[in-house]
Amino acid sequence: MKNSMKLALVFTLLLASVTLFAAGTSEKAPVANDASDYPSKPIQVILPVGAGGDTDLNARLFSRYMEKELGKSFAIVNTSGGGGTVGMQKVLDSAADGYTVLFYHGEAMIPKIAGMVDYGLEAFDMAGICLLDDTTVLATHPGMPFKTIPEFVSYAKANPNAVEFGIMTGGYPHLVGIVLEDVAGIDLNLVDVGGNAAKTVALKGRKTQVINTQYGLTQDYFKSGDFVVLGLTSKVRNPLFPDVPTTTEQGLPLEFNKFFFYAMPKGTPKAIIEKFSAAMKRVVEDPAYQAEAAKYFVTPSYMNPEDATKHAEETYKYFAQYQDLMRGTSK
Repeated sequence: MKNSMKLALVFTLLLASVTLFAAGTSEKAPVANDASDYPSKPIQVILPVGAGGDTDLNARLFSRYMEKELGKSFAIVNTSGGGGTVGMQKVLDSAADGYTVLFYHGEAMIPKIAGMVDYGLEAFDMAGICLLDDTTVLATHPGMPFKTIPEFVSYAKANPNAVEFGIMTGGYPHLVGIVLEDVAGIDLNLVDVGGNAAKTVALKGRKTQVINTQYGLTQDYFKSGDFVVLGLTSKVRNPLFPDVPTTTEQGLPLEFNKFFFYAMPKGTPKAIIEKFSAAMKRVVEDPAYQAEAAKYFVTPSYMNPEDATKHAEETYKYFAQYQDLMRGTSK
């Protein structure tokens, strides 16, 4: 009798275990293989920069159109610090369910090159590239004794470490600064003043002397005379503002442009990424969005997750050649 009761108890426990296991797996399966009800709640968009810069502007504009495509609100969360690593880490620490996404640009790769973190974009699942920005210019204020690239380089050579170049340590401006020094053969005083919004304020208040910025972000200051544009860091002039000469044609071969992307935590279900990415493609092709983006001289351009990943890898290889300079192990 006792043996029969023991056998019945064991059977009951085994049956309960199987039932619980089946229930658990049946709940997780739809998340991994189906995105028919995605999104079912608002999506949080993490920006690893402060408010007011070009990343912030582009994210808010693009996300507004994404809301129309996916039918849910996009909550923009500015999470600055650590050269972008604070915001990136916030996304990495989030659930891989498509409800916390990263919006950023190629600057995401710089902290790894600078030795600040041991990860880059390979730590995320790319949802796609949505925007290209070939508008990076070098700018100064009218109180400086140079108005062109040759005058700037000549002055910097005659006054080593005297010209202050505003950067964000471990960020895109940091890379621009050290490459500028290397290519021009000059020594600048690289000072951390923050991201694009902070750099704009610093230059306007003449708290720094030269910055890299996006033409569309600061065009009003160029028009008002508060800023002086030295040159576009590109091989060819941008047809959207053809009067601005390139640094290359002025004897300084620099080429810096940005690609903006959305990415998700590693392991996000492929179906969710594909649905999100398809919405990105529709926004890029939307004439209304294209018209608004043109006001900031940026180019809507879609790359799917695979192509976006390849583009990021190629860009990383270009940036990585300056790793020793970024880490201060070469000069």
